[in-house]
Amino acid sequence: VGRPAASAARALRESNQFQSNLTRAAPANVKPVGVQKRSASLASSSRAPVALKRASSALSEAGAPKRGPAPRAPSSRSSTESMVSDGDVTSELAASLEDNEKLTGEVERLNTARSQWEERVAEQAAQLAQLQESVEAARRELVAQAAAAASREAALAAEAAATAEAKAQAEAECERAAAEAAVQAARAQAAEASLACTEASLCELASRAAAQEELRRHMHETIQSLRGNIRVFCRLRPAGDEPGCVRVPSGQVEDTVLELLPPEPLKPGDRSSTAQRFQFDHVFGSGTTQPDVFLEVSQLAQSALDGHNVAIFAYGQTGSGKTFTMEGAPGLPGVTPRAVERLFSHAEELAALGSRFTFEVSCLEIYNEEVRDLLAPPAKGADPAKLRLQDLGGTVAVAGLSAAPVASAAEVAPLLAVAQGTRSTAATKMNDRSSRSHYVLRLRIKRQEADTPARESDLYLVDLAGSERVKESGVSGDQLAEAKAINKSLSSLGDVISALASGAKHVPFRNSKLTHLMQNALSGSSKTLMFVNVSPNPRHYHETLSSLRFAQKVNGCLTSNKRGLPGK
Repeated sequence: VGRPAASAARALRESNQFQSNLTRAAPANVKPVGVQKRSASLASSSRAPVALKRASSALSEAGAPKRGPAPRAPSSRSSTESMVSDGDVTSELAASLEDNEKLTGEVERLNTARSQWEERVAEQAAQLAQLQESVEAARRELVAQAAAAASREAALAAEAAATAEAKAQAEAECERAAAEAAVQAARAQAAEASLACTEASLCELASRAAAQEELRRHMHETIQSLRGNIRVFCRLRPAGDEPGCVRVPSGQVEDTVLELLPPEPLKPGDRSSTAQRFQFDHVFGSGTTQPDVFLEVSQLAQSALDGHNVAIFAYGQTGSGKTFTMEGAPGLPGVTPRAVERLFSHAEELAALGSRFTFEVSCLEIYNEEVRDLLAPPAKGADPAKLRLQDLGGTVAVAGLSAAPVASAAEVAPLLAVAQGTRSTAATKMNDRSSRSHYVLRLRIKRQEADTPARESDLYLVDLAGSERVKESGVSGDQLAEAKAINKSLSSLGDVISALASGAKHVPFRNSKLTHLMQNALSGSSKTLMFVNVSPNPRHYHETLSSLRFAQKVNGCLTSNKRGLPGK
């Protein structure tokens, strides 16, 4: 009994020790069921079942009789004490076992609760980890936002600095602009004052220029009147290799006289064998250039701009150089293109003085006493339209005549080309392309000046048909009728100009369509120039003599030395 009791006692002590450890290890908020001094965490310890087994084993040993020799009978006192002691131990063990069973149930419950707590702790730990991750992500986002905010703040600061710098520059620029504006305003005021002074000077100069222009115009008119409103120039065509029958004597102060030599010497003492002298306003030798010829004509173009009607004729036999004198040749422009160029160039100069000019071009021909418009040629196969001359208040107009406005000399040239292509020509013994009509170019000029009425004038440039006699031209049929009409009109022109030169009371303008058309250009203060073109070829002696006699009739010239021809 002693050893089992000792074992039970030891087991009991271990159980008590285990319970005290369990009590210390149990959570503070868990109370054991039925045992106030023991902890409910005893079930978590692995030694509790061992202690229970040991106690059970000790109780079994104490209750079961042991085989073998019978023990000695204790003394009554010892036996009694032993029995009392064992009974206490047994009851205490039974109580411990009961407590242990309770503790075991409590431990199991606590383990279950612990498992639940651990699961909840694990869940909360997972949630905490997620929260930490969220917090970390939020922290990183906050850091990034802080960095971005810092960057934006830096950018805003830089922008603010740039804005401040730009503002400072703008203010400086405004100050400079204001200063420059003040300088410019001062300059503008000075310029306005200078401009006002200049305008006053210009007005004075313009007034003086207008006065000078009026004086020039008056003096020019005076000079032209002194020279004569009707003048006759003679031009010799080059003779070529053959000796010529016309010559310009040397030693003249101004070439105004020419001599016509007989084609072959006659009997001694025969007056026709001597040279015949003719004197004109000017004589151009065979070596005279186109610019030299126009130099003597250019003043008439100025008279046309000044408001006077001007007519320039080219007279002579076919082949004497009329068309070359008037139209010229490629690279050698004649009177017509040079006069047109002079008109526009001088009009541009006068425009600076306040004069405004407008120009209109008309081209016509007189063929067989019919007036035809060369700028409106008829359709192929149709007869050309006949224009009618009308007397309107002392002036002559051509009804239905085309008038093309022009603004420069370049615009005139194509019109002249059209007119020349339409003009009537035919082959004769004198020339393979003889002009069979009188060609008339009319340039109408309108001049407007401030505070004065507009003035209108006409410049006529006329290339007359060939003046050769019928027997010399060798024509017949229709061309014979053409030649008769040409000679009649030329004779009428000579009569008209002669009457004007002599101051006759009656001038027979209506004797031909040519003189009737030219009435405006031959009347009043008009200026008339007649080019007489002659050929020095001895074969053309009689035609040359006829042309010179016509010029003598026109100009009232005499075959004398009264104009200062050196004597022979």
